[in-house]
Amino acid sequence: MISRLRFASVVLLAVCANRLAAQQPGQILAPQWPAAELRPLPPVEWTPPIEPPPAQPAGELTPPDETTAAAPAKPEMDLPPPPSEEAPIFEPEPPPDLWEGSFELGLNGTEGNTRTFNFRFGLDAKRKTARDVFSVDLDYNKKTNGSRETANRAYFDWRYEWLIEDSAWTLFIHGTDDYDEFRPYDVRVTLDAGVGRKFIDNKRTSFLGRFGAGVAREIGGVDDDYVPELNLGLDLSHKISKRQKLTATAEYMPEVADFSDCRVNSKLSWEVLLDEEANLSLKVSIRDRYDSTPGNAEPNDIDYSTVLLWSF
Repeated sequence: MISRLRFASVVLLAVCANRLAAQQPGQILAPQWPAAELRPLPPVEWTPPIEPPPAQPAGELTPPDETTAAAPAKPEMDLPPPPSEEAPIFEPEPPPDLWEGSFELGLNGTEGNTRTFNFRFGLDAKRKTARDVFSVDLDYNKKTNGSRETANRAYFDWRYEWLIEDSAWTLFIHGTDDYDEFRPYDVRVTLDAGVGRKFIDNKRTSFLGRFGAGVAREIGGVDDDYVPELNLGLDLSHKISKRQKLTATAEYMPEVADFSDCRVNSKLSWEVLLDEEANLSLKVSIRDRYDSTPGNAEPNDIDYSTVLLWSF
């Protein structure tokens, strides 16, 4: 058995030696692959390298070559276009006008066998905001017959009113100054405060009622003391049409101790727009001032007038 193995080993070594002797020096036998398994590689295109252009001396400019011209341009930032000269310019809206009102002026007279002269001036202004309303009313009237003065009186009324948000109720403080040369006092001053209630409030009609209390004093009169009194008032304003307006006010002021001793002020006016561009209107009004204790004068003072009205 051992001899057989030795014989096989000798044969194997002889075969290997024979093959090595047949191989040339420096030659490596490549593995033999079947012809069916060999696959050719795809051809590779060779591009020669681009050489950089030679450096140019300072101050000389060379035209760009095809390589530089073919290079893509760098993207620019998106900037807003410049404003156009024809683009509209938006200006902020002016603040709303808080004041509104009117001036009134009336003149008439006669010359000849009789000489009369009547002069009337009036001012009505109101400042309204979302929180409050301030209003003033001035009326002055003077009349002469020859050299004799028949009327000389002035009435000034002011009111400050606080508006309660989302409510029909208001709070107010109110005062008047009443001058009449033919009354038994120099000036009557009143001051009162209270609450108001809006019964109607829209673009065409406004109807407001008030109730308050205060004091009155007749300066320079027989009774120069402060007299407590109540104040009940109504204010109505209605636009009959685009060119016509009707307003009415009434105030009842009795003494707290005696309701028979009272005063009543009322006014009714009708306005007609004559010139819309000039804000010129014609106003016809009547005012009545009643006093239950007039002294030697009449209890009623009634003024009626037709005047021109300038609104602002």
